[in-house]
Amino acid sequence: VMNDIITTMFNKKFMEELFKPQELYSKKALRTVYDRLAHASIMRLNQASMDKLYDLMTMAFKYQVLLCPRPKDILLVTFNHLDAIKDFIRDSPGILNQVDETFRQLIETYSCLSAGEFQLIRQTLLIFFQDMHIRVSIFLKDKVQNSNGRFVLPISGPVPWGTEVPGLIRIYNHNGDEVKRTEFKTDGNYVTPQREGSFDLYGDRVLKLGTNMYSVSRPVETHMSGSSKNLASHAKENIVPNPLAKEELNFLARLLGGLEVKKPGGSETGFRLNLFTTDEEEEHAALTRPEELSYKVINIEATQEPARRAELSRILGELEVAEPRPASAGKGEDLLALMDGL
Repeated sequence: VMNDIITTMFNKKFMEELFKPQELYSKKALRTVYDRLAHASIMRLNQASMDKLYDLMTMAFKYQVLLCPRPKDILLVTFNHLDAIKDFIRDSPGILNQVDETFRQLIETYSCLSAGEFQLIRQTLLIFFQDMHIRVSIFLKDKVQNSNGRFVLPISGPVPWGTEVPGLIRIYNHNGDEVKRTEFKTDGNYVTPQREGSFDLYGDRVLKLGTNMYSVSRPVETHMSGSSKNLASHAKENIVPNPLAKEELNFLARLLGGLEVKKPGGSETGFRLNLFTTDEEEEHAALTRPEELSYKVINIEATQEPARRAELSRILGELEVAEPRPASAGKGEDLLALMDGL
């Protein structure tokens, strides 16, 4: 299942489309693509479990972006995601090659951006998630989320790389010479980071945001302040599509909509993933979910349009869930392929 989903997610055409400069998608567009990716294998989820999975994904990502020590660290969070994905498929060299190629594209595209450009990316992402305050049990248990669904910012721990521990004020004269220093006490227990996380294909990311939240031995990220007492209601879902993203979404629909999942052979009947304790709890969640949080996912059936069948046949050939074999372009690649097979 993991191989099928990861192969579809990191398909070359799909990645090329995502890397094109474009406006951020609407929430409905994101949910549509996410729904197609989640069902790219024999695994099936009903509406309630799919909603819960999507809520967990969005709130976990919001938490990671919000608590980044500096804007550029968003890239380290993404690298932590990809490192974890590579661990899932370490025994499938073909799929691993797809992920590594995306890794290289990320480094090439984003490593040269300025701090200001990363800040713009971070603010754009936070604006997208600002009205989403869904409570997640693991965040509530770790006290990184208040009872109203809002995250708590740290008041202690390492400061961002390249900055100094707060507590010192320098005063300069008109010539730019330092003439006086004043110290002040801070409420937090700040420390200087030992080193910067690696932005290379392989390396120690240092930052733990983006790693497995459910790891028993995960380190405590922050010391938290008191929780807020004011409860806020859920804001309504933004259902207005972004017109500037329409063409890009249409292309993604053509890429994902025609993907036919292989029928399980023999006695294998596939399986259904339930993210609730019991089926009754799942059915109850589906009935009691507020109307404003209903995503009303659009099912894409691009294969029914005769004019696109020829193009879809070509695209589907590249979206096969079987492990791809990269084409050899030289002796070096032949040697690497031989080493992978050993």
